[in-house]
Amino acid sequence: MDYCGGYHRIKHDCLFNHSFSRLIMLNNFAKSKYGIPFLILILVLVVIAMGREAYRYYKVSEEISDLEKKIEDLQKSNEELTRIRDYFTSKEFLEDEARKKLNMIKEGESVIIISNPDAFEEAAPEEQKPETSNFKLWLEYFFWK
Repeated sequence: MDYCGGYHRIKHDCLFNHSFSRLIMLNNFAKSKYGIPFLILILVLVVIAMGREAYRYYKVSEEISDLEKKIEDLQKSNEELTRIRDYFTSKEFLEDEARKKLNMIKEGESVIIISNPDAFEEAAPEEQKPETSNFKLWLEYFFWK
């Protein structure tokens, strides 16, 4: 009759003895020829699982940092677009466009009209190069330079 079979024992003693007998069986299993390789296999599987989780954590954190950078770039772009929109709706822009495209002026401004645009070219003459024949230019390029 085993320890747990009788009615005179309490249930706690039965559980303790049962757990103790399992511990002895595990100790015997660890000492057997299959025990150490099995424990090594379990250890390798645990290490592989931890490695996969570490790699997954690295990839997720890398993706988070990329997304944070994209958020930053989009916020900067949004600020730039808001600034441009504010400029296009400003009074200064409307005045500039009215002057450029509609030839309008403000009160108190005067308009200067230039009747002869060639007069400015005469004031600042360009340097004129003496004309040389194409043949002479090729000879100079190949033989005298």
